Amino acid sequence: MPMLARRRTCAAAVTALLVAAATLVGVSSPAQAAGPQIYGRVTDAAGGATIKSVRVSLFSADWTFLRRVKVGSSGVYQLPAPAPGTYHLQFVDGRPAYKTNAYAARLDVPIRVGSSSVQKNVRLKRGGAIGGVVKVKGARAAKARIRAVSNGGQVIEVTADKRGQYALGGLAKDDYRVYAYDSRKRRVGKSKLVRNVKLRTFRKTSFNLTTRPGSIRGFLTVGGARARGTVFVTAVNKKTGEYWVQKVSHGNLSLRGLTPGPYRLDVPDTGGWFGGSFSIGRVRAGGMRDTTINLATRGGTFSGTVVDSSSQPAYGIPNISVRLEDAQGRTLDERPANQDGTFTIGGTARQQPGVTVLVLAYAPIKERSYAPYRTKTLNLVNNTAQDLGVISMQRTDVPAPTSS
Repeated sequence: MPMLARRRTCAAAVTALLVAAATLVGVSSPAQAAGPQIYGRVTDAAGGATIKSVRVSLFSADWTFLRRVKVGSSGVYQLPAPAPGTYHLQFVDGRPAYKTNAYAARLDVPIRVGSSSVQKNVRLKRGGAIGGVVKVKGARAAKARIRAVSNGGQVIEVTADKRGQYALGGLAKDDYRVYAYDSRKRRVGKSKLVRNVKLRTFRKTSFNLTTRPGSIRGFLTVGGARARGTVFVTAVNKKTGEYWVQKVSHGNLSLRGLTPGPYRLDVPDTGGWFGGSFSIGRVRAGGMRDTTINLATRGGTFSGTVVDSSSQPAYGIPNISVRLEDAQGRTLDERPANQDGTFTIGGTARQQPGVTVLVLAYAPIKERSYAPYRTKTLNLVNNTAQDLGVISMQRTDVPAPTSS
């Protein structure tokens, strides 16, 4: 038998064994799964070898994250599509960022899913790499943090070793802005723009941090009182685009190791009070910026009491659902009434006209069924609590006739 024929025969035999083994361990095919599936194989674009270090993420058409899976040992991935439609896939090498032989990510692989499963095979190329040494006033900076941001918006972070050496691998072809930070926050420095990073190439980029860092100190308050609990705020250098995420406990605001420049603080909604972006002025090298951020606005609310109109005296209906909807019918808030039928809803949505309150029972309550009730259109007003009074619910269950 010719050598080529023997190889083909051996390959066929190996394939048959693999299929049999997969059957024995219960690996299901997309056809066996419920609903349409997205599946495929991830391979090396150069040699065709399967890649098993990749994580696959699924996003909806508007880039809402849906789920993430790991590629299997055979290079195959599979995930269910929630419904027919258009989706986005992302393929990212799951190995640490310092692996210079990592594959470049593919961040937008569009796919259309119908009533049946869809196969999408993907080939990845080995990415480029950036690396070097981080120093502070000429001395190597152990455990320095390095962040690279591509023009396409991908963010890669890595920590240098004890000699200040770092590497960022798996980079797609693009320009990268690279930032370096001393873990001890002794000095800061300017970022560096590394243009036209190519696949399978290494670009050396080192830093010597010599500028004294600035800091921000102050308080986060809500309604004039110190915020309770824990909140994460983001300080953004408006000139360089650098950002720092900082935990704020009990309203105590403190950020160190900042590069000089004008700043804003991005604060999330906190304890029912609306957050926002707050410009706080310039942070100077070696300087301290004192600031207090006060969240002064909270969402409006509606309150009332839901009662059974057929009972005498009327009694409050416990646990009946109360829903706040916007002018387009989207749910802004939903919660059950209290045991006595009282409720307060809202507090999380911003001021807007045309909202309604819908009261409905998803199932009989105390063996009684009720017709849904919707209020007239209302205006949701910030910092305002509105009383809807008593809401009388009509029963839909009719007692069975008695026999004489």
